[in-house]
Amino acid sequence: MQKKSFIILCILLSVVAGCNKAHKTTGIITQETDSPESQRMAQLRQMAETDPAAAYDMGLRYLKGDGVEQNSYQAIETFRAAAAKGDRGAQAALGKIYLSGMEEMGADMQEAEKWLTLAAGQGDAESKKLLAQLKKEKKKRRDSWSSFYRYDWYYHAPYRLYWYHSAWRYY
Repeated sequence: MQKKSFIILCILLSVVAGCNKAHKTTGIITQETDSPESQRMAQLRQMAETDPAAAYDMGLRYLKGDGVEQNSYQAIETFRAAAAKGDRGAQAALGKIYLSGMEEMGADMQEAEKWLTLAAGQGDAESKKLLAQLKKEKKKRRDSWSSFYRYDWYYHAPYRLYWYHSAWRYY
């Protein structure tokens, strides 16, 4: 009887003290390097170096974190490589990314217009619509700021040099 109570007491103390040797889940998932999934991703990365469609697919995977670690910078680089080789989907994706901005990167209307123009030239209907909206917004901004840009910004700006006896001099 003393042995049983001693064993029960030890078990209770180990559970209370957190010394239970039972397996616990940590919530950390590790990816094996030799898994079929990692082999497929390695093969897709290799294909992406020469095939623009594979590069576009790899860029989407980086953007979504599908099969690879999510990395927006790597996604943009991969999209740029595919778009430079003429992939319409990558050109449209870059246009949308630069139009809306991403994470810490703000919108870049010039880059957006460049990539949307290329995608629209290849027949992408959504890029044509976005490009028309972008040009309309650009014209509206230009018209609203035109007087400021033409006159006001430099009207009160002082000159730093003046012409004196055939040479420029500092004030």
